Amino acid sequence: MSKYIVAILISLIGLLIILVPTFLLPVCSPIEVINGDMHNHTSYKFMKCHWTSQAEIGIGSVILVIGIFMLLMKSHLVRLGMSLSLIVIALLVAAIPTVLIGVCPGETMACHIGTLPGLLLLSMTLLIICSINAFYLKRHN
Repeated sequence: MSKYIVAILISLIGLLIILVPTFLLPVCSPIEVINGDMHNHTSYKFMKCHWTSQAEIGIGSVILVIGIFMLLMKSHLVRLGMSLSLIVIALLVAAIPTVLIGVCPGETMACHIGTLPGLLLLSMTLLIICSINAFYLKRHN
């Protein structure tokens, strides 16, 4: 595979991981909670999917930066190491909404219908691309 194609695909997936829980398939909105004190202070309760979104934004940023670095690197071994690290990161992208933090328990909620499948699809796509790239770089080194 061309290093440019792989690096651009990885960067695009990183950008999509940032955009899916925020704009493309957003997670649930916070719940407004009115406190009973004399100041009528309004606060918000954040659902589990909000924290999943925050974690995925951070991981997507890391993937985006690694993709840009892969574009700049000339060494096959460095790009191989980056591909191997991205395989582990892709598994982390899938683990956050399923095992580690999770999404809302209601199966009709926005995060369960849109965000979760979107993140899992991006995670598996990244896993496949990086596995093929690592195999290719190991074989042609």
